[in-house]
Amino acid sequence: MAKKTFIIFLTILVLTFSFGYVLRYAKPAGGQIANLESFPMTLGQWHGKADQVPQATIDLLDPDYLFSATYINPQGFRVQLFFDYFSSGGSSGGVHSPRNCLPGSGWAIMGSRDKAIVIDNRNIGASRFHLRLGESKQVMDFWYVTRNGETSNDFIFKIHTMLSALTLKPTDMAFIRFVALDTPGSLAALEEFEKTFVPVIYNYLTFD
Repeated sequence: MAKKTFIIFLTILVLTFSFGYVLRYAKPAGGQIANLESFPMTLGQWHGKADQVPQATIDLLDPDYLFSATYINPQGFRVQLFFDYFSSGGSSGGVHSPRNCLPGSGWAIMGSRDKAIVIDNRNIGASRFHLRLGESKQVMDFWYVTRNGETSNDFIFKIHTMLSALTLKPTDMAFIRFVALDTPGSLAALEEFEKTFVPVIYNYLTFD
């Protein structure tokens, strides 16, 4: 009986070590991303201008690719679009949760709710934050993209990433964010902007 128990424990140890070795050294090929230099700065009624992202922010995030631009429509409403992409092992950086970054930047999260983003007849589980800094009021719509789907929940995002690692899938990920003023006219413009741009963003982020 003791010998049988020893063999069982030895087998478990060997399997655990082998699986740990595979997780450490196996690097599944991640998805690809199209050349962001060709991302449209004019689309429909929207005309954009690239934002100057501080080098400190780029160094902190350390993404493989990053896009940030502010778009304006003929009525003067503005939407800031930001998304970044991280490959399965191409960098030491990673997605930073707005729940942590915003308070650190001085923004107060005054409220939040689930926000469905529709693309190709399916709903993406995004979140909408209502933000305030002094007299400035803004809204932010955001979500994470992984091999196991989209979510705006930080805990589920971590589970998606862990599941990819445990099943030897690529752990590449992306973060997508829209920011606009928190006014009725601006919110209506934001809805139109998202319908126009989300399919284009997904054409550039390929999680095949």
